[in-house]
Amino acid sequence: MSITLIAVSSTITHSVNLGQHQGERHDLTPLLSSIEDDFPLALEYEVDNAAADTSLSTSFDTTTETVESLFASRGYSLSFTLVSSTEDSGTYTFVYSFEINDGTMYINLDQTVSF
Repeated sequence: MSITLIAVSSTITHSVNLGQHQGERHDLTPLLSSIEDDFPLALEYEVDNAAADTSLSTSFDTTTETVESLFASRGYSLSFTLVSSTEDSGTYTFVYSFEINDGTMYINLDQTVSF
């Protein structure tokens, strides 16, 4: 009897073979993980600490401006688009998309976060 284990790792990488970036390897996975893990926490912090009359879309915009500028300072283009935001009995739900670009590779993802 034998047991076979197969491990699968998923990354989004792209090796450029043409033009001025020949041979460069682009791996946006750490950046995507950072956005998916940290952006909802930053958004929750902003919503919790905003003035009572601040709209959810304003809190979203404030958070995205900060995160987008951090990525821009590292040479990445990042943009968020808010699809919808709702509050129901103290639970906030945001539906949004984001695009990240390193100048060679573009990735668009749709996200929903509730807290």
